[in-house]
Amino acid sequence: WGHIAKFAFNEKSNRDDDKLGLQIVKDLHRTGYSKFCDKNRPENRAALKRVLLGYARWNKAVGYCQGFNVIAALILDVFEGNEEQALKVMIYLIDYVLPKNYFANNLRALSVDMAVFRDLLREEEPDLCQHLDKLQAEAAEEAGSDYEPPLTNVFTMQWFLTIFATCLPRDTILRIWDCVLLEGSTVLVRTSLALWSILGERISAAENAHEFYSMMGYISQKMLEGRIIDRDALIQKIYSNGSFPHPIIEELRDKYTYNITPFTSSTSEVPSKYSTSGSTGSTRDSDDDDENYVECPQTPPAKCLGGFFPYPEEGNFYCASITDYLEYLK
Repeated sequence: WGHIAKFAFNEKSNRDDDKLGLQIVKDLHRTGYSKFCDKNRPENRAALKRVLLGYARWNKAVGYCQGFNVIAALILDVFEGNEEQALKVMIYLIDYVLPKNYFANNLRALSVDMAVFRDLLREEEPDLCQHLDKLQAEAAEEAGSDYEPPLTNVFTMQWFLTIFATCLPRDTILRIWDCVLLEGSTVLVRTSLALWSILGERISAAENAHEFYSMMGYISQKMLEGRIIDRDALIQKIYSNGSFPHPIIEELRDKYTYNITPFTSSTSEVPSKYSTSGSTGSTRDSDDDDENYVECPQTPPAKCLGGFFPYPEEGNFYCASITDYLEYLK
């Protein structure tokens, strides 16, 4: 570890540091946690930047991904500013607990978990899914588009990429992270299923996609304030969803790993059928096995978290800027 820490925190910059540093600094003010995004606390911002740059030096294949700033800020806060300990936990969490390629350039593992989540949500909450499918189809028809992403995508993707640090109070996030560290990455899918199940009755009242997004924008803020999700009830719901390890989640992950179009690094890769002025879509490697094929929105990784804005209260992180995200998709 001494050698790794010396390399990661080396004050001498290398040729990759300038580009990474600019990207990291650009995101620091969007951490949403006042202790690390406040311009009046430059020492904390500098510590967060060093941890993020240290991870990027350690894992050059991933480098820096938007959302890391939220994860690193919470870890750094837990360890009371100890940068080496924060980096050590970040490396363990991202490289050894979460699925491989979760933050790789095409986000393949994230695409897989999104597909797994949708399958299980359809099985566990059929009425909710039927209602959301109806709203999704009506939105596509109204927009005159061939493809409208699943309504849950904007929220679930955000939750996965920041390990729920964008949607829940700090104490609840840390309880979930304890579960992830103890039980493994299937907790991500379990937690998303639990959250949508809890929110199901509320969002079933939405009569169209716009109303759904507006409702979820309001709900997201209340979730951050701890007014909707009971922490203990959420953890109990996570653990009541089958044994550990969850055989169905792993089975579905295997099913989709080589049978899904991942998020691409460029919208230019979107096929012409869906490529009208930045719209989203997906493509098949073959026409076989249609049942197992899943369409995923082709959101460039650099943009995948671009719809967040800081939530101003102490101890909270982000809430989603739904309008910005929807405008990007259009």
